[in-house]
Amino acid sequence: MVKHNIRIFAYAIIGLAFFVYAIIFLITQNLDSIDFNKALTHISTTISINIILWMIFIFWAWKWKVFYPWLVQKPDLSGKWKGKIKSNFDRETSKPISTEIDIKQDFFNIIVKIKTDESSSHSISSSFNIDKDRGYQQLFYSYLNTPKAGIRDRSAIHYGSVLLNFDGYKVSKMSGEYWTSRETTGEIELKRKKDK
Repeated sequence: MVKHNIRIFAYAIIGLAFFVYAIIFLITQNLDSIDFNKALTHISTTISINIILWMIFIFWAWKWKVFYPWLVQKPDLSGKWKGKIKSNFDRETSKPISTEIDIKQDFFNIIVKIKTDESSSHSISSSFNIDKDRGYQQLFYSYLNTPKAGIRDRSAIHYGSVLLNFDGYKVSKMSGEYWTSRETTGEIELKRKKDK
Protein backbone atom coordinates (compact mmCIF):
# COMPACT_ATOMS: atom_id res chain seq x y z
CA MET A 1 0.00 0.00 0.00
CA VAL A 2 1.27 3.44 -0.94
CA LYS A 3 0.50 6.33 1.37
CA HIS A 4 -0.65 8.96 -1.15
CA ASN A 5 -1.22 12.49 0.06
CA ILE A 6 -4.82 12.95 -1.09
CA ARG A 7 -4.81 16.64 -0.16
CA ILE A 8 -1.86 17.36 -2.46
CA PHE A 9 -3.54 15.44 -5.31
CA ALA A 10 -6.73 17.48 -4.79
CA TYR A 11 -4.78 20.75 -4.81
CA ALA A 12 -2.93 19.66 -7.97
CA ILE A 13 -6.16 18.76 -9.81
CA ILE A 14 -7.99 21.94 -8.80
CA GLY A 15 -4.94 24.14 -9.29
CA LEU A 16 -4.29 22.81 -12.79
CA ALA A 17 -7.95 23.32 -13.74
CA PHE A 18 -7.91 26.96 -12.58
CA PHE A 19 -4.55 27.57 -14.28
CA VAL A 20 -5.76 26.19 -17.64
CA TYR A 21 -9.02 28.12 -17.39
CA ALA A 22 -7.15 31.36 -16.61
CA ILE A 23 -4.87 30.92 -19.63
CA ILE A 24 -7.84 30.28 -21.95
CA PHE A 25 -9.72 33.21 -20.44
CA LEU A 26 -6.82 35.65 -20.91
CA ILE A 27 -6.19 34.51 -24.50
CA THR A 28 -9.82 34.70 -25.67
CA GLN A 29 -11.34 37.56 -23.67
CA ASN A 30 -11.19 41.29 -24.08
CA LEU A 31 -10.70 42.40 -20.49
CA ASP A 32 -12.43 45.74 -21.16
CA SER A 33 -15.72 44.01 -22.01
CA ILE A 34 -15.91 40.43 -20.71
CA ASP A 35 -18.25 38.06 -22.56
CA PHE A 36 -19.71 35.88 -19.80
CA ASN A 37 -21.36 33.46 -22.26
CA LYS A 38 -17.98 32.80 -23.85
CA ALA A 39 -16.46 32.45 -20.40
CA LEU A 40 -18.94 29.67 -19.59
CA THR A 41 -18.11 27.79 -22.78
CA HIS A 42 -14.45 27.73 -21.67
CA ILE A 43 -15.38 25.32 -18.89
CA SER A 44 -15.82 22.37 -21.28
CA THR A 45 -12.57 23.27 -23.07
CA THR A 46 -10.79 23.41 -19.72
CA ILE A 47 -12.15 19.98 -18.73
CA SER A 48 -11.02 18.47 -22.06
CA ILE A 49 -7.51 19.92 -21.77
CA ASN A 50 -7.22 18.76 -18.16
CA ILE A 51 -8.25 15.22 -19.11
CA ILE A 52 -5.52 15.16 -21.78
CA LEU A 53 -2.92 16.52 -19.34
CA TRP A 54 -3.84 13.98 -16.65
CA MET A 55 -3.71 11.13 -19.18
CA ILE A 56 -0.20 12.26 -20.13
CA PHE A 57 0.66 12.28 -16.43
CA ILE A 58 -0.80 8.81 -15.78
CA PHE A 59 1.04 7.12 -18.65
CA TRP A 60 4.31 9.07 -18.86
CA ALA A 61 4.88 12.22 -16.83
CA TRP A 62 4.48 10.58 -13.39
CA LYS A 63 8.00 9.15 -13.93
CA TRP A 64 9.59 12.61 -13.92
CA LYS A 65 11.71 13.25 -10.86
CA VAL A 66 10.08 16.64 -10.31
CA PHE A 67 6.97 14.81 -9.00
CA TYR A 68 8.88 12.57 -6.54
CA PRO A 69 8.18 12.26 -3.63
CA TRP A 70 5.75 15.12 -2.96
CA LEU A 71 3.16 13.85 -5.48
CA VAL A 72 4.33 10.39 -6.60
CA GLN A 73 5.59 8.03 -3.88
CA LYS A 74 6.65 5.09 -6.05
CA PRO A 75 9.68 4.91 -8.34
CA ASP A 76 9.73 3.92 -12.00
CA LEU A 77 10.74 0.25 -12.12
CA SER A 78 9.81 -0.27 -15.77
CA GLY A 79 12.42 -1.76 -18.06
CA LYS A 80 14.62 -4.82 -18.33
CA TRP A 81 16.20 -6.51 -15.31
CA LYS A 82 18.49 -9.50 -14.93
CA GLY A 83 19.49 -11.52 -11.92
CA LYS A 84 19.66 -14.80 -10.05
CA ILE A 85 17.08 -16.97 -8.33
CA LYS A 86 18.11 -19.32 -5.53
CA SER A 87 15.51 -21.98 -4.79
CA ASN A 88 15.07 -24.75 -2.22
CA PHE A 89 13.19 -26.83 -4.84
CA ASP A 90 16.02 -29.39 -4.95
CA ARG A 91 18.64 -28.49 -2.36
CA GLU A 92 21.13 -31.15 -3.47
CA THR A 93 21.32 -30.23 -7.16
CA SER A 94 19.88 -26.74 -7.47
CA LYS A 95 22.19 -23.93 -8.53
CA PRO A 96 21.34 -20.23 -8.88
CA ILE A 97 19.05 -19.77 -11.88
CA SER A 98 19.71 -16.90 -14.28
CA THR A 99 16.61 -14.88 -15.00
CA GLU A 100 15.44 -11.93 -17.07
CA ILE A 101 12.57 -9.73 -15.99
CA ASP A 102 10.55 -7.25 -18.01
CA ILE A 103 8.52 -4.70 -16.03
CA LYS A 104 5.85 -2.47 -17.58
CA GLN A 105 4.45 0.27 -15.38
CA ASP A 106 2.16 3.28 -15.47
CA PHE A 107 0.85 5.36 -12.58
CA PHE A 108 -1.82 2.82 -11.59
CA ASN A 109 -0.50 -0.55 -12.77
CA ILE A 110 2.66 -2.64 -12.83
CA ILE A 111 3.08 -5.86 -14.84
CA VAL A 112 6.01 -8.21 -14.25
CA LYS A 113 7.15 -10.91 -16.70
CA ILE A 114 9.94 -13.34 -15.80
CA LYS A 115 11.84 -15.65 -18.10
CA THR A 116 14.35 -18.41 -17.30
CA ASP A 117 15.77 -21.25 -19.38
CA GLU A 118 13.05 -23.58 -18.11
CA SER A 119 9.94 -21.47 -17.60
CA SER A 120 8.15 -18.15 -17.92
CA SER A 121 5.97 -16.27 -15.45
CA HIS A 122 3.64 -13.29 -15.53
CA SER A 123 2.13 -11.34 -12.68
CA ILE A 124 -1.59 -11.64 -12.00
CA SER A 125 -1.72 -8.96 -9.31
CA SER A 126 0.77 -6.48 -7.92
CA SER A 127 1.09 -3.60 -5.51
CA PHE A 128 3.63 -1.40 -3.79
CA ASN A 129 4.20 -1.33 -0.06
CA ILE A 130 5.81 2.04 0.60
CA ASP A 131 5.91 3.56 4.06
CA LYS A 132 9.05 5.60 4.57
CA ASP A 133 8.19 6.27 8.21
CA ARG A 134 8.53 2.53 8.88
CA GLY A 135 11.35 2.06 6.37
CA TYR A 136 9.40 -0.01 3.81
CA GLN A 137 9.93 0.26 0.06
CA GLN A 138 8.67 -2.94 -1.49
CA LEU A 139 7.04 -4.39 -4.59
CA PHE A 140 4.73 -7.34 -3.97
CA TYR A 141 3.19 -9.42 -6.74
CA SER A 142 1.57 -12.80 -7.34
CA TYR A 143 2.30 -14.74 -10.50
CA LEU A 144 1.55 -17.82 -12.60
CA ASN A 145 4.60 -19.85 -13.63
CA THR A 146 4.46 -22.04 -16.74
CA PRO A 147 7.43 -24.43 -17.17
CA LYS A 148 8.31 -25.72 -20.63
CA ALA A 149 6.33 -28.80 -21.65
CA GLY A 150 9.36 -31.09 -21.57
CA ILE A 151 10.04 -30.61 -17.86
CA ARG A 152 6.53 -30.57 -16.42
CA ASP A 153 6.98 -34.08 -15.07
CA ARG A 154 9.34 -32.59 -12.46
CA SER A 155 8.19 -28.96 -12.48
CA ALA A 156 4.43 -28.41 -12.64
CA ILE A 157 2.58 -25.22 -13.51
CA HIS A 158 2.16 -23.30 -10.26
CA TYR A 159 1.31 -20.03 -8.57
CA GLY A 160 3.63 -17.97 -6.43
CA SER A 161 4.25 -14.64 -4.76
CA VAL A 162 7.29 -12.37 -4.70
CA LEU A 163 8.37 -9.62 -2.30
CA LEU A 164 11.13 -7.34 -3.62
CA ASN A 165 12.87 -4.64 -1.59
CA PHE A 166 14.35 -1.50 -3.11
CA ASP A 167 15.62 1.87 -1.98
CA GLY A 168 15.04 5.43 -3.19
CA TYR A 169 13.85 6.94 -6.45
CA LYS A 170 16.48 5.83 -8.97
CA VAL A 171 16.35 2.09 -8.37
CA SER A 172 19.12 0.02 -9.96
CA LYS A 173 18.85 -3.15 -7.87
CA MET A 174 16.23 -5.11 -5.95
CA SER A 175 16.36 -8.18 -3.77
CA GLY A 176 13.82 -10.27 -1.96
CA GLU A 177 12.16 -13.64 -1.65
CA TYR A 178 9.43 -15.75 -3.17
CA TRP A 179 7.23 -18.67 -2.19
CA THR A 180 5.06 -20.94 -4.32
CA SER A 181 2.01 -23.19 -4.24
CA ARG A 182 4.48 -26.13 -4.51
CA GLU A 183 5.63 -25.20 -0.99
CA THR A 184 9.02 -24.04 -2.21
CA THR A 185 10.75 -20.79 -1.37
CA GLY A 186 13.78 -18.91 -2.56
CA GLU A 187 15.66 -15.66 -2.91
CA ILE A 188 15.87 -13.23 -5.82
CA GLU A 189 18.53 -10.65 -6.63
CA LEU A 190 18.03 -8.30 -9.57
CA LYS A 191 19.95 -5.53 -11.31
CA ARG A 192 18.58 -3.15 -13.88
CA LYS A 193 19.98 -3.74 -17.35
CA LYS A 194 21.69 -0.68 -18.80
CA ASP A 195 20.26 0.76 -22.00
CA LYS A 196 22.49 0.12 -24.97
